[in-house]
Amino acid sequence: MRASKRILVCLSSHELMSGDALRGIVAYQAAHPYLRLEFGQVDVRAPNPGRTLRENIALVRPDGVLACIFWPGARRDYGHGPPLVNIDDSLKSPFPSVIPDHARMGELAAEHLLAQNLPQYGFVSVTGRGYGSFLRWRGFRGRLARAGHTCYLFDDAFPDTARELNETDLRQWVAGLPKPIGIHAVYLNLAVRIFWACRAMGIRVPEDVAVIGGHDSPVVANALAPTISAINVHHAAIGHEAMRLLDRLVHGKRAPAKPVLLPVFEIMPRQSSDVRGSRDPEVARIRRMIAERSHRPLVVKELLAHTTLSRRALERRFKRQMGHSLHNEIVAAHMVIAERLLRQTLLRPMQVARQSGYASYRIFAAAFRKHTGLTATAFRQRHAALPEAGCVAKHHP
Repeated sequence: MRASKRILVCLSSHELMSGDALRGIVAYQAAHPYLRLEFGQVDVRAPNPGRTLRENIALVRPDGVLACIFWPGARRDYGHGPPLVNIDDSLKSPFPSVIPDHARMGELAAEHLLAQNLPQYGFVSVTGRGYGSFLRWRGFRGRLARAGHTCYLFDDAFPDTARELNETDLRQWVAGLPKPIGIHAVYLNLAVRIFWACRAMGIRVPEDVAVIGGHDSPVVANALAPTISAINVHHAAIGHEAMRLLDRLVHGKRAPAKPVLLPVFEIMPRQSSDVRGSRDPEVARIRRMIAERSHRPLVVKELLAHTTLSRRALERRFKRQMGHSLHNEIVAAHMVIAERLLRQTLLRPMQVARQSGYASYRIFAAAFRKHTGLTATAFRQRHAALPEAGCVAKHHP
C-alpha cells in the first residue's frame, strides 16, 4: 500500500465554484485514496498572489501542488516548493502543465467554418501574447492555408500586453471585413461581443458573419438568438490528467519537458455558424420559426400556414439548402433542447420529453435514440461522466 500524500489544490475562486476541473481532480483522488486533498484559493489579480500561494503551502505542508499559475514571476515566487502541476495556459508556464491542445482546437474551428463554404475567414483574440491564444491562432491559420485561404486578424489580437477590448475598434473591424465571412473568437465571451458588434452595425449573423467561439458555456450560448456555436472543452479531463501527472511527480518520476496537450474538446454547432440555410430567405425564415417553437409539439402543416410555398416546393428547397427534410429539421430542433436539458438539469426523461416539444414519451424516446444512438438516461450518464482521454495526451511539438 502506498504511503499517504497530501495534495494542495490551489485555484481561483471562479475555478473552485465552477467545479469543472474539480470534477476530474476529485474523480482521480477517489480512485487513488492514498492522495489526500486540501483546497486553497489564490486570487491571481491580487497585488501579490505568490505570497498567498506560499502561505497556503506553509499552512498545509503538501507533498504536491496542483494550481492555476499565470502571473509574471511565478517561478521566482514559488521558489523551491514541492512538485507543482499547472493547469493554466495564459503564458508558457515554467512548471509542468496539462492544457488543451489549442493548435488542434484552432484547426477544428477552421474546419467547421470551411464546411460552410465561406469565401473569407477571420480570427479574434484580445489576450495578449497568451500561449493558448497563439497556438489556437497558429492552428486556425495553418488549416486555412492548407485549404488555400488567408485570414483576417483583429488588430487587437496580439498587443504587447493584454488590454481590454475596444468595442468601437471591434465594430469598425467587423464592418470593414468582406462578406460573407467566418470568424473564430478564442473565447465564448468574445464571440458574444462580435455578435453585438454585428447587431450594432446592422450586420446579419450568420448570413453575413458566421461566428464560432471557444470554451463553451451552454447556458450563455443557448440564451442568445441566434445561439452561439462554440468549442466545448472537457475541463474535468484536464483536472484528471493533471492529478495523474502530479501523482507521478510526488512519487519521484521525472517531469515532462513540455506541456501535456489533451484533445479534450468537441465542436458544439449552433445557429451562429450555420450558413447553409441562410442563403435561401424562405428556408432561413422557416428555420427561425422552427427554432422559436421547438419547445412545443410542431408539425409541418403548422409551418405551411406561414409560407406561400407548397409543401413540395418548401421540402425541395430545404433538401437543396440543408441536405435533409423539413421533418428532420423539426426533430433536430427538439433534440437540441432535449440534449441541453439532459446535460444541464436533473429533470426526469419524461419531463425532458415534454419540455422538448413531445406530447408522447414513447415517440420522444424513439426519436432520441435514433438521433443520438443512446437512450436519454445513457446520454446523461455519458455526458455527466469524466471524459476519457482518448483524448490521448501528447507533448507540444
